[in-house]
Amino acid sequence: MTQSGNSGTEAPIVSERGRRIPKGDDADKNKDSSVKETLESILVAFIHAFIFRAFVVEAFVIPTGSMAPTLLGAHMRFHCNDCGYRFTANYSAPSNRQGDLIIKDTADIDYHVYCPNCGYKFPMYDPADPDNDGSKPPVHYGDRILVLKYLYLFQHPQRWDVVVFKSPAQDDPDPTKPPSYQQNYIKRLIGRPGESIMILDGDIYMGKAGDPLESYQIQTKPRYAQEALWRVIYDNDFYPQGKERDGETWKQPWTVRDGSGWSLGDKPENGRAFHFDNASGESILYFNKDANRTNNAFTDWLAYDVDIPPAGNQIHDLKLAFFYERGSGDGPLKITLRDGQHRAFRAELTPGQAKLTEATDATGEQVIGAANLPGGKDPLRIELTNVDYKVTLRVNDRDLIATTPQQYHPDVARLLEDFKANKQQDWPAVEIGAGNQSATLSHIGLWRDVYYLNRDSRFDNPPFNASPKNPANLGAGEYFVMGDNSLVSSDARYWRVPIDL
Repeated sequence: MTQSGNSGTEAPIVSERGRRIPKGDDADKNKDSSVKETLESILVAFIHAFIFRAFVVEAFVIPTGSMAPTLLGAHMRFHCNDCGYRFTANYSAPSNRQGDLIIKDTADIDYHVYCPNCGYKFPMYDPADPDNDGSKPPVHYGDRILVLKYLYLFQHPQRWDVVVFKSPAQDDPDPTKPPSYQQNYIKRLIGRPGESIMILDGDIYMGKAGDPLESYQIQTKPRYAQEALWRVIYDNDFYPQGKERDGETWKQPWTVRDGSGWSLGDKPENGRAFHFDNASGESILYFNKDANRTNNAFTDWLAYDVDIPPAGNQIHDLKLAFFYERGSGDGPLKITLRDGQHRAFRAELTPGQAKLTEATDATGEQVIGAANLPGGKDPLRIELTNVDYKVTLRVNDRDLIATTPQQYHPDVARLLEDFKANKQQDWPAVEIGAGNQSATLSHIGLWRDVYYLNRDSRFDNPPFNASPKNPANLGAGEYFVMGDNSLVSSDARYWRVPIDL
């Protein structure tokens, strides 16, 4: 409403709540002020974003599969129609003249895809599931990550960190021109300044330049890194339905070798848990690596590298995990990992007690350590691992007994001789034995460690950096990095020009 005073001037318009409502020139001035404030806010936001990106955190998209399956590049997703296991496979994206990858919505070729869990070969076309076969499958972009940029201002890079850096790979066909250092790479940090790095039998060894290679020490991965590097061999939670595969059907790789008492089931409804019932006898299960020929058990074959022939290197670093529920009886449960070098490590579980032993042809069986088991009737989560020459028994996600470097260490001299002769170790073996009890084992999974290649007939001239033929001697400010997907990673094994991280 309008109010007039004695002066005869018009009073301002007032809302019902007493707030002044501008009009005329006042409204125009406020509008200009509002636009100005908005522009200033946008400018400040851009400045903050630029500073944040430059010094704090920057976002990246993983382009390739060199860190798979830890971090995925452009990839295809599959769901096994036999066992139900979900996994990914690499999409080899072409690039344009500028080197940028061209990622299409659908692959333009067919792929021979195998399930990493049960070995089932995907059909080229499945009318029952046309979106889940090897014929021109859909393509997905790589993982998106945030990189913390200021951390190394406060601490030195640590071995096994995942790091982003500018690639020193030669990107110009003229070998006389230095790398441009424009392409961002992401790898795992393996070696640090002042170290000499050697890759031997799939593991990482560290020493000093000039020292005998036999004196190099194996580098054990911390648990956070190791958890990212396990690769499935067979997870019994994904029990196949028995689809025909090239005239064969899937066979349960866990096989009764001696004695009686095991009931393993014969279909998904009753085969995901193993039951033992023998009050006065014992029986042993072993994992039969040859039960399904397309499973490639105990090798470094990786389903992600769908278009790369398997290298076929034998893996001895393994993890067996399951839940154990004792129903009755006081007999032992025995879990054995044989390392392919005539050593057997056995965890023996009795009511309230656990024991870890080592047996060799030369010394017989010796006790490594013993500990009490948790009480109660709840199932125990059991893990027995042999990785980087360290054997660990974990119960309920806690390290219970572990070997020391004095108790278990590699024979580096013999491994070097085997490398020269291109000789692999014997196959590993995994066994589960039970006696004088009734018990149930569930969620049974067998896994293997990453295997770092130190030679490849396709690229071994000159020899790989960090191979026993050519240890990587790192100077000040030099680091050695590798991809988790060792078979296809372009990394420091191939680079000849150093770069500071």
